[in-house]
Amino acid sequence: MIGKKSVLPIISIVVILSMVTINFPKFYTQKTTLRIATTTSLDASGLLDMIKIEFEKSNPNIDVIWVAVGTGQAIEIGKRGDVDLILVHNRQLENRFISEGYGVHGITFAWNDFILVGPKEDPAKVNSSKDIIDAFKKIYDAGEDGRILFVSRGDTSGTHLKELEIWRLTGLNVDKKRWYIEIGQGMEQALIVANEKKAYILCDRSTFLQIKNSVDISLEILFEGGLQLLNLYRAIIVNPDRHSNVNYEYAQKFVQFLISPRGQDIIGNYTRNGQKLFNPAFGRLGELGIIDKYEEEEVSYWRKILGGV
Repeated sequence: MIGKKSVLPIISIVVILSMVTINFPKFYTQKTTLRIATTTSLDASGLLDMIKIEFEKSNPNIDVIWVAVGTGQAIEIGKRGDVDLILVHNRQLENRFISEGYGVHGITFAWNDFILVGPKEDPAKVNSSKDIIDAFKKIYDAGEDGRILFVSRGDTSGTHLKELEIWRLTGLNVDKKRWYIEIGQGMEQALIVANEKKAYILCDRSTFLQIKNSVDISLEILFEGGLQLLNLYRAIIVNPDRHSNVNYEYAQKFVQFLISPRGQDIIGNYTRNGQKLFNPAFGRLGELGIIDKYEEEEVSYWRKILGGV
């Protein structure tokens, strides 16, 4: 028979154990990691940090992590199945990634644009160009005359691939030209090198605005605008049929958040040093003058997922 003195300790132990059991999930909930390979501009701008914070508020069991690399490298990482999701910005490589079965349900979630920057004096006179192809032709002529330098990232990033695309459209070959400098590094370092050499460079607007306000950059925007300089960011889930380790469910949740009214609002209102860096793009390619049948089908798919939003 249990005496009175021993009842209280036992009751206390039972109560304490009950409290621990009840509260155990709160303190020991195991998080699942969502792995992303992203282009450097989304990382360097701080936008992805903001999205992570807001996404994890409503998904506390998910820990979003990423590696920031050039688009070409991000796609290769996706092909290996080392991430669940890629955020990239080169249509040609993206379409191939999807058509070859590596990615599914790609959707555009943001856009900004590429800009041509250079020294204020503008020795190549690109600011009077009719379009970006004309501007690059002027740079080529000025380079051949020994009047300018041009810095290229040379790293298969989305920006580098866009630059190469424009050179192809000019019909001019810059390979091994002394005035054409490939550095094989990211946008920030490329801008710093271009600034030191007073050279021209193609850049995404978000990185330029961010760097110009944090580093002593004297380069200025000399040409902008036009459909050819649009910079579209797309989210693509790595195909779980190709790689069984892919966390499709959580990748889908993250994409849902990106294209939801809340996610699009974060993208559209995100600023650094008073500068707006990105624009919401879900379901808006038509407004930008872009017709894409695949995109239209995916917009319909994701709207059903979102409940008709």
